[in-house]
Amino acid sequence: MKFFDAEITDIKKETHDVKTFRLDIDVDFLPGQYCLVSIKNDEEFENAKKPFTFSSAPGRGYTELTVKKVGEFTSALHSLREGEVLKISEPKGSSLVFDETVKDDVVFIAGGSGITPFISAIRYGVNNKMDNSFTLFFSNREYRDIIYRTELNHLDNDFDNIKVVNTLTHSKDERWHGETGLINSEMVENHLSSLENKVYYICGPPGMVESMREMLSKLGIVDDKVLFEQWELPGKQD
Repeated sequence: MKFFDAEITDIKKETHDVKTFRLDIDVDFLPGQYCLVSIKNDEEFENAKKPFTFSSAPGRGYTELTVKKVGEFTSALHSLREGEVLKISEPKGSSLVFDETVKDDVVFIAGGSGITPFISAIRYGVNNKMDNSFTLFFSNREYRDIIYRTELNHLDNDFDNIKVVNTLTHSKDERWHGETGLINSEMVENHLSSLENKVYYICGPPGMVESMREMLSKLGIVDDKVLFEQWELPGKQD
């Protein structure tokens, strides 16, 4: 397996516990793929090879990884500064791959940092002026946990073929007027004009993935129209 040195050129704070790292390397990947990451010149983590999903769209002249702080390795990543170097592998994974061969309309169902493969896909769709409609159901605990909140609002407001449905499971903010509670069949049916002729992608904690698969099955969605990945699989956490 090939590894490449990638210098951090920019670090963006997305939420209170999530950062996006822009790297000076243009990796040839497809949305939904991931890479293995180590921290160069770090005694503890130079050989760590932790998996993270690409969050940028491919072909932009740089590569981005969005990382939630959940353990020792991600804490070490969050302590890095611009100019420091990561070692990243060639792209891996096929379970959530999205590209221009997908002709159906697309429904993304994400929990927390499970948004990363889907923001890559949506950015890819926008950059390539794809005709598919994209609906994102995005579940978080609180308003402050919504990764890419400003960008998602922009996508929802400015593109007729993109719809973003945020839901908060632990919101106590009276200013929140969006959906609340877990994603469920009623919510999905309310926001989709039709369940047919669509491909469904799911990424989030294992329990959420299983419940969403069961929900889609009860709605009559056949298995070959459902693609999924769990956090216990590559790219989700320490």
